[in-house]
Amino acid sequence: MFPRSPSLHAPAWRPSSVAVLVWLACCPAADAAGWRSFLPKADATPAAAAAVHERGSLTPPVRLVAASSEGTPRCENEDKDCRKALELLRADTLDRVELDIRVNGQPGNDYPCECRLEGETYRPRQFAATTFTWKAAGYCHKPLYFEDWALERYGHSHGTLVDPFVSAAHFFVTLPVLPYKVGVELPWECVYPLGYYRPGSCAPWTVPAVPISARGFAMEAATITGFIFVLP
Repeated sequence: MFPRSPSLHAPAWRPSSVAVLVWLACCPAADAAGWRSFLPKADATPAAAAAVHERGSLTPPVRLVAASSEGTPRCENEDKDCRKALELLRADTLDRVELDIRVNGQPGNDYPCECRLEGETYRPRQFAATTFTWKAAGYCHKPLYFEDWALERYGHSHGTLVDPFVSAAHFFVTLPVLPYKVGVELPWECVYPLGYYRPGSCAPWTVPAVPISARGFAMEAATITGFIFVLP
């Protein structure tokens, strides 16, 4: 077996230390100044403290007490500043809040100085002359054979109760002359919305003219002839 290191030895309890511990366990209310005399002095020299540590004697407990700042001139001044700041904070109530957003104060001290552009010659930008003219829209649609453009485009209404009957009459009157309209405007042709009043303009009440078309007459005649031969 190898000998153990001295630092690992169990502390050697002296009889006086054991007696002190027993006395403290039996009398917890005893004065601490009476039993501290049995323990080694904490303010001993370094050599004595090292010798006590080597003997493994009981080390007295040490309490760390913060230094009191009472009576220090610097802390007294800080307390005065804190009390003054607290009084100013409590005095700053909502009724003292100002809604004025103007900048007040001295330029250069309270806010940056304003740098004015003075003594400069105004030089306008050299834009190239551009000529812009109105160009008609190029969109189109296929023929609308049953369109009521006075009502649908300009909003010429006969009233809430009369409009349904007028629209129904327009449909049933247009149905017999549909071959004629197909002859005037073929189904694959593009119709441009040019020539109508612009949206929001005051469009007058007008009666559209009946277009004259030989192709329309021919298609209407062919349709009537076909119905005569088909129907018994």
